[in-house]
Amino acid sequence: MTKCKALNIVVASLIVSAVSVPTFAADAVLQEPQVPVAPDPVIDTSQWGGFYVGVYGGYSWFDANVSTLGSADDEDFKFGGYTGYNFEFDNQIVTGLELGGGFANAEAGIAGTTIDQEWDASLRARLGYAFENSLIYSFAGLAVTGVEARAVTGSDNQTLTGYNIGAGFEQQILEGVTARIEYGFSDYGSETFTPGGGASNEIEFKEDSVNIGLGVKF
Repeated sequence: MTKCKALNIVVASLIVSAVSVPTFAADAVLQEPQVPVAPDPVIDTSQWGGFYVGVYGGYSWFDANVSTLGSADDEDFKFGGYTGYNFEFDNQIVTGLELGGGFANAEAGIAGTTIDQEWDASLRARLGYAFENSLIYSFAGLAVTGVEARAVTGSDNQTLTGYNIGAGFEQQILEGVTARIEYGFSDYGSETFTPGGGASNEIEFKEDSVNIGLGVKF
């Protein structure tokens, strides 16, 4: 083989290699597997919707109007619990139902008769507006309370039924944990009491209260 022919073969081989290497590289790039795209995370945008439970403590002032004796009033601490369910809408409106109840220890005396509020409960609807981690709301619903009237002749217990209205502010302080403060007014109507078979009196019962609560959302 002559030197010229051998040189031609080397040059041709170099040309073929120069052409084939980029083509292989291009094929390798085109055939590289695509990195899978992670799905968008599912984010719960509802801050207030769902089931919740809580406890509260507060202070209340009651006024008991006794038909033949006049008005008696007292104030004291109270405590209890609540549970409910909220619905949150895209426009930041929050609605729900709440059931609550607790114990009271306020009592007032008038003309030898003692009026004692023992417990209270309510079933109410809530309507509020949520912004960031806060909620302002109003409420209204059914309210009941247990009252005892005591005299020298004995005692009589009655359950009074009326309505409860008010407003409050609630704040998420930790994930799934909220704190609230609210004011409520209850008008429980009136019932007739006959302590120990003695003289009968119609007692009209009203109450104002301020409560602080701590709740957990599920």
